[in-house]
Amino acid sequence: AEVGVYSIAYKFSEESGSVPGRAVYHSLAGVCGVRGTADWFGVSKDGDATQKWQRKSLRHCSMRYGRLKPQAIRQMDLSSQDNISLTSTETPPPLYIVDPLARGRAFRMVEEVDGYSVPQTPVTPGATSLCSFTSSRSGLNRLPRRRKRESVAKMSFRAAAALVKGRPLRENVTLRRMQRRSFTPASFMEEDVVDLPDELDTSFFARRGWRKAKEGTPGPPKVPLRQEVVSVNGQRRGQRIVVPVKKLFAREKRPYGLGMVGKLTNRTYRKRIDSYVKRQIEDMDDHRPFFTYWITVVHLLITILAVCIYGIAPVGFSQHETVDSVLRNKGVYENVKFVQQENFWVGPSSEALIHLGAKYSPCMRQDRQVHDLIRDKRDIERDSACCVRNDRSGCLQTSEDECSSTLAVWVKWPRHHSTPQLEGRDRQYGSVCHQDPRICLEPASVAPHEWPDDITKWPVCTRYNTGNHTNLPHIDCTITGRPCCIGTKGRCEITSREYCDFMRGYFHEEATLCSQVHCMDDVCGLLPFLNPEIPDQFYRLWLSLFLHAGILHCMVSVCFQMTILRDLEKLAGWLRISIIYILSGITGNLASAIFLPYRAEVGPAGSQFGILACLFVELFQSWQILAQPWRAFIKLLCVVLFLFAFGLLPWIDNFAHIFGFISGFFLSFAFLPYISFGRMDMYRKRLQIIVFLVVFLGLFAGLVVLFYVYPIKCDWCELLTCIPFTDKFCEKYDLNAHLH
Repeated sequence: AEVGVYSIAYKFSEESGSVPGRAVYHSLAGVCGVRGTADWFGVSKDGDATQKWQRKSLRHCSMRYGRLKPQAIRQMDLSSQDNISLTSTETPPPLYIVDPLARGRAFRMVEEVDGYSVPQTPVTPGATSLCSFTSSRSGLNRLPRRRKRESVAKMSFRAAAALVKGRPLRENVTLRRMQRRSFTPASFMEEDVVDLPDELDTSFFARRGWRKAKEGTPGPPKVPLRQEVVSVNGQRRGQRIVVPVKKLFAREKRPYGLGMVGKLTNRTYRKRIDSYVKRQIEDMDDHRPFFTYWITVVHLLITILAVCIYGIAPVGFSQHETVDSVLRNKGVYENVKFVQQENFWVGPSSEALIHLGAKYSPCMRQDRQVHDLIRDKRDIERDSACCVRNDRSGCLQTSEDECSSTLAVWVKWPRHHSTPQLEGRDRQYGSVCHQDPRICLEPASVAPHEWPDDITKWPVCTRYNTGNHTNLPHIDCTITGRPCCIGTKGRCEITSREYCDFMRGYFHEEATLCSQVHCMDDVCGLLPFLNPEIPDQFYRLWLSLFLHAGILHCMVSVCFQMTILRDLEKLAGWLRISIIYILSGITGNLASAIFLPYRAEVGPAGSQFGILACLFVELFQSWQILAQPWRAFIKLLCVVLFLFAFGLLPWIDNFAHIFGFISGFFLSFAFLPYISFGRMDMYRKRLQIIVFLVVFLGLFAGLVVLFYVYPIKCDWCELLTCIPFTDKFCEKYDLNAHLH
């Protein structure tokens, strides 16, 4: 059988006289022998044939099934190096040189030779070619072949086949482009072979193949697999201008601490760093900034909705005054001025921001000043009565001083004959316009559930007696004023609807007294209080982190988050950064609610300064591996001091900045990943995690006690957020009405 196969192959080679015929002859002749059979199956002891077999198999797997494992790539590197050393003794082919002035289609063709893509370029015989040293059996002396461009149907079929096989479409496109472009890729592996400098600067963050070359481990041969481009008059030829698709989807590891912030602060690493430190840096993961993208989208959506629903307040830095003639309590038109603070952030007004969930102390706790205002208003209302005009034009609940003695009658109990009885004696307080215990059916004033003598404790009557005439002047009249809640402090007035609408208040058509309404519940909005007398919206501490005062405010936050926050999240991960971001913002808002209780503030100012503190901590953690750490520290310090100085302007909350920075500083030591420089340094940093976490909890607990248990009032503390350069520079504005 062997002789027969041998003779057939020999006869075929002699008759054809072609190279394929002789190749079949030698192949079949090799199969007939033991060694030839082993070589043909790729299991012989001959390293050249075996490595060639393995190299082609690995290349086939990489192109068919996707990316190879790192150990397979290293095995391919070693086999390529041995193969070149074995084949370097062979007689080189005729030398050729690339003609730099050649143009045309042949310059863009490629050919597959020994598993690599080799460019077909116009050559000049008898000269050295820059691609001829790639392989001694490359066959570059053949004339270039002209390859037709693929049809649309063929490309569509290939794309469908890639989808059916489960391979990414962009990976298939990348392989096809690598075969069409005018220069050959380095290899099907990811690593490029380069010479490593003697001094190690920042290159130890690069790929593992470079580190092996530095440490002396045999690595890939330093033979350029890519065609060198000949330059003429400084112009580079033969390179593609577009970025390869593979570069767009590459997941390159982010160097530790050398993100965009590192570039801005000119951070550079020492030239020689301990291998123990290098190993820690290499083991750190490069995270995706999911939290940054999520919080940015939320900020944009909420800002757009707030502007669309509540509109834009007057833009500026001072007060905005509106004067108009409005119908008042006395039945005549009066000139009234409405004062409103302008918003230089181009956004909603302060009242709208409070409704959305801004940080505002009277909505989070029972404020002493607001409580005193409500109590004083009830004391005045307890002595009030219904003022009925003589011309029967209407009646209004007022005090005796505001009721004209000639034009109206002040129906005051017990001096008026219409005084009702309570437990056998006359009532001492009242009357109330359109409300009387004798005509209200729900709730009815029946023993033992009679209404108290104090009118400020009367309920709202929801159903009256159907009789049109009760012979009671304060009931038969037409009421012209009802309770209206005005301003951010919940000031209540008995006034007309026209005046309440002009002052942008909350008019209560169902009530007759200010004591029957809860103005702070109207001012705060959101979820109603569990006890109408005690505000409890503590969730404003973190809800305000998702709000902004206007469009410009939102743009500033988005720019900060897409630069600084995203850079840090790639280093630390979404969970660590989200904890620092949220807790720093809550702590900053809590401190602002203590020292600036009556200013409605929104925005993640405390969170952003907590992120700035992370930059300092990350700088301190990598201080020993930086070449010029003081330069980076000074630049960061200048930026933070400038932002603190900017917070001294009016209507910018510097307390949130300061306490957000402090809390972020403590939290960063506890949550940011760190590099240890030895065993003792590792124990020290583990201890500092516990210490700073306890310090932050103590700081937060102290602020909670100052806010809810022992509220303080610090007048000089306001100098930290606004310095009065002029008399009106830090003037406190309050929404109020002034009569002309």
